[in-house]
Amino acid sequence: MFFNVSQLLREEVGASRRYELEPEDHVHHGSVELIRTPGGVLVRCKARIEVDADCSRCLAPFCYLADIDFEEVYVQQVDPATGRKLPLEDADAFLIGADHTIDISDAVRQYSEMAAEMQPLCRPDCPGICPVCGTDLGIATCQCDRTPIDPRWEALVALKRKTNG
Repeated sequence: MFFNVSQLLREEVGASRRYELEPEDHVHHGSVELIRTPGGVLVRCKARIEVDADCSRCLAPFCYLADIDFEEVYVQQVDPATGRKLPLEDADAFLIGADHTIDISDAVRQYSEMAAEMQPLCRPDCPGICPVCGTDLGIATCQCDRTPIDPRWEALVALKRKTNG
């Protein structure tokens, strides 16, 4: 997701451009607005993204849609009129390339990580896996006894299973 800003950098502060994002990588669709600032370009992005995840209950891989919305300032490295290298004040800032292009891929990736669910589910009623035998309960049923046992009675239940077993 590259944008050439060489002409925008030659315009006055406040000049802007607007682009629609085409489906690419994990971006489903969205829009980007580029606004000239005194030291670079403000990027405003709103996008719908596809997030790859593993279900927190059954561990099955799946994909879901999420929305991201961010504003980041991309700092100039080179003066577009003279080609002179400019001093950088913030080493962690997003940078405009020496060829006057902005690549928003890393910002989209970072904001996608923040938008990802902490415990994603492949479906709301996912039963998960059996804690005894590991069977995926969404696909098959197992014969394991998963009834909760009061910890105070565990020794007696184990003795009963041993004598009946």
